[in-house]
Amino acid sequence: MDNDIKIQFLGGANEVGNAAMVLEMDGLKLLFEYGLSPGKPPRFPMPSPPVDRVMITHAHLDHSGMIPWLCAQGTQTIFATEITSKVSNLLHKDTLKISKMDGYAIPFDSNDVKEAQHSFIRVDPNKKKDLGENAEVCFHSAGHIPGSIMYQVKGSRTVLFTGDINVIDTKLVKAAKPASCDILCMEATYAGREHPKRSELEKRFLDRIDEVVGRGGVVVIPAFAVSRSQEIILVLKNAGYNVWFDGMGRKVSKLFLKHPEYLKSPDDLRKAMNAINLVHSDHGRKLALKSEVILTSSGMMDGGPVLWYMNHLKDDPKSAVFLTGYQVPGSNSKLLMEKGKLDFYGVQQKVECEVDYFDFSAHAGHNELIEFAKACKPKKIVLFHSDNRTPLLEPLRQFAEVYTPTNGETFSI
Repeated sequence: MDNDIKIQFLGGANEVGNAAMVLEMDGLKLLFEYGLSPGKPPRFPMPSPPVDRVMITHAHLDHSGMIPWLCAQGTQTIFATEITSKVSNLLHKDTLKISKMDGYAIPFDSNDVKEAQHSFIRVDPNKKKDLGENAEVCFHSAGHIPGSIMYQVKGSRTVLFTGDINVIDTKLVKAAKPASCDILCMEATYAGREHPKRSELEKRFLDRIDEVVGRGGVVVIPAFAVSRSQEIILVLKNAGYNVWFDGMGRKVSKLFLKHPEYLKSPDDLRKAMNAINLVHSDHGRKLALKSEVILTSSGMMDGGPVLWYMNHLKDDPKSAVFLTGYQVPGSNSKLLMEKGKLDFYGVQQKVECEVDYFDFSAHAGHNELIEFAKACKPKKIVLFHSDNRTPLLEPLRQFAEVYTPTNGETFSI
């Protein structure tokens, strides 16, 4: 009984992103996530062995990005919520487009993307599915982005795989709730780090916009197309600014509104979207430059419309760039934070705009992870999706045995 569960991370164990975990349990072989880490060049997980089911927690590329490659290897049964399947399809197409522009090879093509779309089987939060052989899987909301779920596999033992989780309500989605398990496989992105209180963060964000607009500047907000853009729109909802919205986040917003069951308040998002201006053309971009707030992709400033706007505003010290999420080392936004420069299509240039950072994270912070884990009452905890899990070890070992695997390592639990 002690050795009947085997786990191997093909990626995303001792790193943020690139997530992929194989679980062998009760004669079943399950793959949780199969992502890639966008970058120049992108990074991919190890090849997956044949599995009985694939379980995707949410659409972000670091969790779903390599699904088309998986489908190119053979027929797959992929569990995901309906909004996850639709948004991931959008991101897969965009990945192919970006790879052509950047000149980096991606190991799948548009036919594989189509195949992937037909391989998804819809699952819903608070429901369950039979896995055969006296095993079932229950689905729980993960609170990370609309449609994100945790998988609770019940067989000879109960395993909870969190994916990315958030344990506070945001304007867009409700918080994840703990689920009981024997073995907890939990993300640890923010091990050792806390987030500011959300209400205080939102107030500081709006106050800073007031400052910039008051001195005659424009605020450029590079934001991730999936979830972060929509969260920021809701924060801006009643602030009265002239806001323009550009990039892929517009399509994602429409998808979210077509699937209101995954949103905390569809009415709020609909009203917020109706109150802003959407950029549809070059003329729209020129109008946006004369506005107060520009919300646009990409979130890490590695491409997308944001570089067009920054090229026009880079010499204006009255204007500002407000970063709203995790900036990966090597990204354009990280270069901006550290050196005050941006790479414009291969040429680094100084940026005179003010730069500020706001931690609108959709991940649980350090103490939130500990409280969540404790409430799940596991005997064993597997930490993944982190480049530094050490700060969590001592507090979690007060009530469970803790594993910190590396990529490629197979272990019994």
